[in-house]
Amino acid sequence: MSSFDAVADFRMGNHVAIVTGGAQNIGEAIARTFSGAGAKVMIADLQGDKAESTAARIKSETGNEVMGIGCNVTLQEDIDRCVRKTVAAFGGITTLVNNVGWGRAYPDPLEVSAEDMIESYKLNTLSAMRMNGRLTAPFAESRERHGDEFGVAGRLSARVRFHRLFGRQGGA
Repeated sequence: MSSFDAVADFRMGNHVAIVTGGAQNIGEAIARTFSGAGAKVMIADLQGDKAESTAARIKSETGNEVMGIGCNVTLQEDIDRCVRKTVAAFGGITTLVNNVGWGRAYPDPLEVSAEDMIESYKLNTLSAMRMNGRLTAPFAESRERHGDEFGVAGRLSARVRFHRLFGRQGGA
C-alpha cells in the first residue's frame, strides 16, 4: 500500500473561493476542504440560513474566514450581490466552484417535460456560465495583485467557454 496522501500538500493560503451549493453535501465538503487548506470561503446557497450556519461551523472547525450568503444562481442580481459581498469581505476572488445542480431521475428519458429540461438547463448550465462571466473582472484583478498563480484558470474558463458557445475565436 502506498503512503501517498493526495491532500497533504494541498494549500490554498491567499485564495478566496466561492462555492455555490455549498451549504451541504459535496459543496459543504469542498468548502470545508478549501478552508482547511487556508482559503477564505464564501458559501453561496439558495438556503441562505443554512449557508450561514454551515459557514459558522466550518469557521469554528478550521479557524479560517468563512461566510455564507443566500444566492439563487439563476438570478443575475443574486450573483452580482454574492460577488460584491465576497470582494468586500475578502478583497477579491481567485477560485470558483460551480457545485450547484439539480436533476430528477426519470425511468423513461422521453418522459422529461420541456419545462423540466428548461429549468435544469437554467440551473445547471446557464447559471455556471453567468457566474463565470461575472467573475472575469475579479479573477483578472486577483491575477494583477498576485501574479499568474491566481485567477488564470477562472478567467480563461469564462472567456473560452463563452467564445466556444457562440462560435467566436477564444482566448484570454
